[in-house]
Amino acid sequence: MRFWRAVSLLAPAGGGTVPGIARLVQADEDTVRDVIHTYNEIGLACLTPRWAGGPLPRS
Repeated sequence: MRFWRAVSLLAPAGGGTVPGIARLVQADEDTVRDVIHTYNEIGLACLTPRWAGGPLPRS
Protein backbone atom coordinates (compact mmCIF):
# COMPACT_ATOMS: atom_id res chain seq x y z
CA MET A 1 0.00 0.00 0.00
CA ARG A 2 2.72 2.46 0.97
CA PHE A 3 4.72 1.59 -2.15
CA TRP A 4 1.98 2.38 -4.66
CA ARG A 5 1.17 5.60 -2.82
CA ALA A 6 4.82 6.62 -3.14
CA VAL A 7 4.85 5.71 -6.84
CA SER A 8 1.65 7.74 -7.28
CA LEU A 9 3.49 10.74 -5.86
CA LEU A 10 6.76 10.30 -7.76
CA ALA A 11 5.40 9.50 -11.20
CA PRO A 12 3.94 12.97 -11.90
CA ALA A 13 7.37 14.49 -11.25
CA GLY A 14 8.66 12.41 -14.15
CA GLY A 15 5.89 13.58 -16.44
CA GLY A 16 3.46 10.75 -15.73
CA THR A 17 -0.25 11.32 -16.22
CA VAL A 18 -2.96 10.17 -13.84
CA PRO A 19 -4.27 7.49 -16.26
CA GLY A 20 -0.73 6.20 -16.78
CA ILE A 21 0.00 6.14 -13.05
CA ALA A 22 -3.29 4.35 -12.39
CA ARG A 23 -2.33 1.63 -14.87
CA LEU A 24 1.16 1.39 -13.35
CA VAL A 25 -0.07 0.87 -9.79
CA GLN A 26 -3.26 -0.96 -10.87
CA ALA A 27 -5.54 1.50 -9.11
CA ASP A 28 -8.48 3.65 -10.06
CA GLU A 29 -7.69 7.11 -11.45
CA ASP A 30 -9.77 8.74 -8.70
CA THR A 31 -7.71 6.94 -6.07
CA VAL A 32 -4.49 8.26 -7.60
CA ARG A 33 -5.93 11.78 -7.66
CA ASP A 34 -6.96 11.42 -4.00
CA VAL A 35 -3.41 10.43 -3.01
CA ILE A 36 -1.97 13.41 -4.89
CA HIS A 37 -4.49 15.83 -3.37
CA THR A 38 -3.91 14.44 0.12
CA TYR A 39 -0.16 14.86 -0.37
CA ASN A 40 -0.71 18.48 -1.35
CA GLU A 41 -2.68 18.99 1.88
CA ILE A 42 -0.66 17.08 4.49
CA GLY A 43 2.63 16.12 2.84
CA LEU A 44 4.34 12.76 3.28
CA ALA A 45 2.00 11.80 6.10
CA CYS A 46 -0.32 10.62 3.30
CA LEU A 47 1.93 7.58 2.82
CA THR A 48 0.62 6.16 6.09
CA PRO A 49 -3.07 7.01 6.29
CA ARG A 50 -4.84 6.71 9.62
CA TRP A 51 -8.05 4.84 9.04
CA ALA A 52 -10.64 4.53 11.75
CA GLY A 53 -12.49 1.29 12.36
CA GLY A 54 -15.91 0.66 10.96
CA PRO A 55 -17.39 1.25 7.56
CA LEU A 56 -15.87 3.82 5.22
CA PRO A 57 -17.66 7.16 5.09
CA ARG A 58 -19.83 7.72 2.03
CA SER A 59 -19.38 10.81 -0.09
